[in-house]
Amino acid sequence: MKVRTNILLVLFLSCMGTTVFGQQIQQFTQYQWSGISFNPAFTGKDNYFNALAVHRTQWTGIQDAPRTYFMSLDAPSRSKKMGFGGMLYTDVAGPTRRFGVQGAYAYHIQTSEKTKLSLGLTFGITQLTIDGSQITLREDGDQTLTDQVASETTPDANFGALWYSDKFYVGVSANQILNNQLDMFPGDGDGNLAVHYFLTGAYRFDLGEKFQVEPSTLVKYVDPLPVQVDLSARFIYDGNLWLGGTYRSDDAAAVFAGYQIMNYLTIGYSYDITTSKLKKYADGTHEIFIQFKFGKAQMLDRNEN
Repeated sequence: MKVRTNILLVLFLSCMGTTVFGQQIQQFTQYQWSGISFNPAFTGKDNYFNALAVHRTQWTGIQDAPRTYFMSLDAPSRSKKMGFGGMLYTDVAGPTRRFGVQGAYAYHIQTSEKTKLSLGLTFGITQLTIDGSQITLREDGDQTLTDQVASETTPDANFGALWYSDKFYVGVSANQILNNQLDMFPGDGDGNLAVHYFLTGAYRFDLGEKFQVEPSTLVKYVDPLPVQVDLSARFIYDGNLWLGGTYRSDDAAAVFAGYQIMNYLTIGYSYDITTSKLKKYADGTHEIFIQFKFGKAQMLDRNEN
């Protein structure tokens, strides 16, 4: 039983990882729009209702490679002092599946005329599933490995802080802070939902009346793996059209583009070129997002994204 559980946990954690380092939670190349996915302090940051949907297909060319589906909705209170929202996500990789749903809350404190400090928390559940019927063993072994569906549902929570203005933001956060033990088979607990730490920041520079450039970064760490850094920059024209690129250490380089239509609909696409050892087998990664803005205030925030 112990051997079987170890095999399943290794399989699950390696498949669910969205990078070659085996991180357990989803990542996005266009993280600038999905801040709530890794830092709940982004909840209610903007002056409108914000609905986001993301689809990411990783490492095309590899059978059963990871696929991620993410949806979120958040909005500020009338006083702009609080933010409310939630998110739903699914990671699928071969016989493994990670599903989660979380509610989000943030409190925004005015720190100066132009800056605010936000403290955010999400809380919900995460379900981990391994379908043994989809596993083919190279050598004969414990047949129960391929005959069962192992599933566990556990509470999950994230915490974060964000200092921001119309021009910049700097944030820190920790995901899976409950650090819950995994016990896919009763009595054989042999893993946990590791705490993931994030540091993010961005600043938008004006290059004239219609041109802007926005460098940004996302730093990720989970013990005992190496720190991973995303370095990005996007060039913006007239507040609604942009082109950019990202370099992710020891993993990939990416290009991305986006367009805002009629102030309330934004679409974006990115393509990752694998630079790790997987480049011999993988053709790259596709990611697309759609963002809807609701409420009168989105007219005032045209240049914010």
